[in-house]
Amino acid sequence: MDIQNSQQPETTSDERLFGMLSHLSVFLGGIILPIIIWATQKDKSKFVRFHSLQAIFFQIAYAALVILFVLFLVMVLLISGLGLSALEKSGGESLSPLMIIILIILYGGIFLFVIGGISYSVYLAVKTYNGYLIKVPVIGKIIYGKVYEQS
Repeated sequence: MDIQNSQQPETTSDERLFGMLSHLSVFLGGIILPIIIWATQKDKSKFVRFHSLQAIFFQIAYAALVILFVLFLVMVLLISGLGLSALEKSGGESLSPLMIIILIILYGGIFLFVIGGISYSVYLAVKTYNGYLIKVPVIGKIIYGKVYEQS
């Protein structure tokens, strides 16, 4: 049975709400909220435990990816000479068209990366509130095994 598309009929509205809030914690306090939800609800509901753990590890992985992407951006900017020293050396002249294109691509990438992560969190929250056990790639399979198969 494909767990991605299975709705859990035995979940209560409170369980679905706690699961949804875990995923929406990106807006409501970061990683602290799913940790609190997990700590208070882990023994009461497998559904809430599953979604709160997913939210915790998704946010950790997402933060690590954002940091790596920003470090990559800084490296590209330094290698291409787009740092502040490039402006100082040019005597305050404007950037070349190629440098402007590189900046647009890199900053656009950051914008899309951030919007993508937030959108995915909202998608997970909506599916969770509808009672689905939707799994985040890689993380979800591991957590599902720990919560549902080893209990």
